[in-house]
Amino acid sequence: MRCLECGAGVRLKRLSERPGYPDLGPDGRLICRGCGESYPLIAGTARMLPRPLRARLAAEYPLSREALGEPAGTAAAAPDTEAEVKQRTADSFAYEWERFGALRDQWRKNFDDYMRPHPPRSFAGRLLLDVGTGSGRHSFHAAELGARVVAVDLGRSIDVARANLPPGALTVQADAERLPFEPGTFDFVMSIGVLHHLPDPERALGGLVPPARPGGTVHVYLYWVPEQAWHARVLRAVTAARRVTVRLPHRLLHALCVPLAALLALTVVWPYRLLRRVPRLRRLAEAFPLKTYADYPFGVLVNDQFDRFSAPLERRYTRAEVEEMLQRAGLEDVTVLPNHGWIGDGRVPLGPPAGPGAGEGTGTEPGAGPDAEPGGGPGFEGGAGR
Repeated sequence: MRCLECGAGVRLKRLSERPGYPDLGPDGRLICRGCGESYPLIAGTARMLPRPLRARLAAEYPLSREALGEPAGTAAAAPDTEAEVKQRTADSFAYEWERFGALRDQWRKNFDDYMRPHPPRSFAGRLLLDVGTGSGRHSFHAAELGARVVAVDLGRSIDVARANLPPGALTVQADAERLPFEPGTFDFVMSIGVLHHLPDPERALGGLVPPARPGGTVHVYLYWVPEQAWHARVLRAVTAARRVTVRLPHRLLHALCVPLAALLALTVVWPYRLLRRVPRLRRLAEAFPLKTYADYPFGVLVNDQFDRFSAPLERRYTRAEVEEMLQRAGLEDVTVLPNHGWIGDGRVPLGPPAGPGAGEGTGTEPGAGPDAEPGGGPGFEGGAGR
């Protein structure tokens, strides 16, 4: 890891007293070898955050006073709209994963689907960075397959990941656009279902490339633009609803998502389960939306409705736009595959970037500007996958 202020390495100072959150891991301090900046290690997770974001930690982890040291406040600064949106997004996902973050047997197949075209055996021995890990379920299966895992998230969902991951995995609370790692470190950098929720997805994608080693892989998942007319109509309705739901208290939105999920289960998911058992009706069944939920518990359907209606921002892309984004980020051998959205995969060149500006996000791709329409269709993409 590297200091956010000067880029120098850090050393760990463990605390002798009992940590505040022993069920998750130890407390300590990470001290920069260059400028002396100090970052807390709380509950087994390195909190490599800029000072304005570290100021929240004292309220969130009151039992870790020694790890926090002096308050990490800053001089009064002008409001940062992007930082505010990122924090709202992190808080939304923290609420989500604290309630829906349990590991499930079904997540292994889900992992295999989202990692295409990389087969499970390819993860053995890889050093893997998971940016926006959420509950840590993708990191968990990567570690299970033999990868050495570093899992990153901006919000308190990183504590859910810490509880789910094996002791050998490193968890880091950090901003996806200010990753505290030495360039050229990781064999595999992935970000599943994260970039489309950020203020500037292409800029964030550009930030995923430097931590990957030359010849390493950058692997992302992004929402897609619906091609079917009925799907587009549903999306417009959901977009209209999101103008209200993203402002609701999380508890209230959660309560509203339960009857919504029940309605979807009764009218679509459970009828599909019945129809697919009848040979003559299987073709009809395959035309049903939401069929991916037929093999998951009801709680996953509730989870995904909350996910869809709570995140402040969402953006959507065509296949060509995802290809172009990955290429503008300086990646080679780009592959884009469908999976209720787009799986984008590319390789970091072995030599220097091919041309000027390679590896630098422009933030000007179609569908990613400040006026891009937010919204999501209930269960039509990324279902049971993020």
